[in-house]
Amino acid sequence: MAKHSKQRSTAPTTSLFPFAQQIVNHPRVGFVVAAAYGIAMLVVGLTYHVIGDYHVETDFYWSYVQEARAMMSGRLPIEDFRGPAYPMLLGITGTVIGEYFTAGIVLSTLAAALVLFFAYELLRRLFRADTALLATLLVAANTTFVRYTYTAGTDMVFNAFVTASVFFLLKDEQRVWRSIIISAVLAGIAYLTRYNGVALVVAAPAAIVLANPFGLEMRERIKTAAVFVGVFFLVIAPWGFYCLAEKGSFFYNKNYLNIAYEMFAKGRIGWDQFWNVEAHRYESLTHVIFLDFGLFVRQVLFNIVDHARSDMGLLLGWHIGVLSVVGVVAFFKEKPGARLLSLFIIGAGFFAVLLLVFYGERFSMFLLPIYVLLALRALTMPKVSEWRFWNRIHIGALVGYGLLVWTAAESYGFHREHIDSGPTEILHIAEWFNARGNRTESDSVIIARKPHIAYYLDMRLEYFPYVNTLEELHAHAKASGASLLYFSLMEAGLRPQFRILLDPSQAPPWLTPLVSTNVPPSVLYRIEREKPQ
Repeated sequence: MAKHSKQRSTAPTTSLFPFAQQIVNHPRVGFVVAAAYGIAMLVVGLTYHVIGDYHVETDFYWSYVQEARAMMSGRLPIEDFRGPAYPMLLGITGTVIGEYFTAGIVLSTLAAALVLFFAYELLRRLFRADTALLATLLVAANTTFVRYTYTAGTDMVFNAFVTASVFFLLKDEQRVWRSIIISAVLAGIAYLTRYNGVALVVAAPAAIVLANPFGLEMRERIKTAAVFVGVFFLVIAPWGFYCLAEKGSFFYNKNYLNIAYEMFAKGRIGWDQFWNVEAHRYESLTHVIFLDFGLFVRQVLFNIVDHARSDMGLLLGWHIGVLSVVGVVAFFKEKPGARLLSLFIIGAGFFAVLLLVFYGERFSMFLLPIYVLLALRALTMPKVSEWRFWNRIHIGALVGYGLLVWTAAESYGFHREHIDSGPTEILHIAEWFNARGNRTESDSVIIARKPHIAYYLDMRLEYFPYVNTLEELHAHAKASGASLLYFSLMEAGLRPQFRILLDPSQAPPWLTPLVSTNVPPSVLYRIEREKPQ
């Protein structure tokens, strides 16, 4: 029977793994954990995640695949909301693998393994090997982290570039120019993947100057920060000048529309109505900020609390989130070292950038290792470590193991239900259509609300128009040159006025049903052309 006693242990360590010190301190443990996770999740993702979902992965089919194909054919498109790095990687990987969705999963899974490796190595250097290991395992088990490991999209790839950039910035106790330059290059690539990577070019120099992680005089700190910024701009300059030539702006993007949605539309009008009707009202970031500056400030201030609460509850789960709050107090009571403080400054910079847009757990993934580190700091406080079992394992370690099991169980339950939540009916329809020789010479454009069906039929998507009657829909179909129309629960949910199209027997004469599914209901129609007189 275990003996529980409150006493000061004679053992000097408060290790979270007192029974496996050699394993925990092995120099390659981070690589082993990352590699094992990557291999396991690659098998899981490719086996069960057979089609992208109707949420984040809509962008994959809608934008990234099209841009990747364009790049592989020698063109360089400029997307309104993101840079070229991810489509370029996807194009290369897709060309090698031979199929873009599989390539997307491979990229995300590889990126997730790199995040775990760099996060472990960074935390091991900044804190302790045992804390780094348990923190890395908690991140690997996190529901959101696992989800975006098998999701085809920019989230995990962006996370990998950011985490690697921060690792190279803070891995050395003294300034090493090669590491600073590598960090800045990775920061530039992160920005070219997702524009909120701009947080790095602000937060990293701020950390260098304010926290002084390398113990430099102020002049040298400013010089180091300037080199970081300079290298960052050298990396993004070719893209910036290309945007300047093609679009008239070095920093061209329309992410101010995402900010406008957060400030003026969320909770007031629907997503489709905003993007189809209201979005054109907003002209620039300056216009969005000063259109109603008071509202803008109030919303940002509200988001500080709202996003923090959401990170604790939705991203981490309150079983860890509460401890993260305690960890903040514990760290700052003892004044963290300069490099650890630098990590917190960079994390705060990312948190601040995200206050401008609507909340999503995936946006905060970079903060996961920081949040988990804070929670583990709460579990390794001296007063907690005084409580021991078998005179070796302190109660904080046992709570940490419990949190890991809890997190893994929650994650398993979620993904068991949701990993195959994509519209698999599309695969059945595409298989039927492609196998039976139903394609005609005019079959190049299909009308649908989401791009998935177009990808699997190898056709161009014509966005389901924002119209109200079958007559208007017919007119749009003729004008667009579309030969097929796909209608499912997705279209019915966002265009309820056309819900009768879920039943092929009620279709108008100009739509001929080709194939349908019952659970869930979906129909592929051929758009009949008017016969010449």
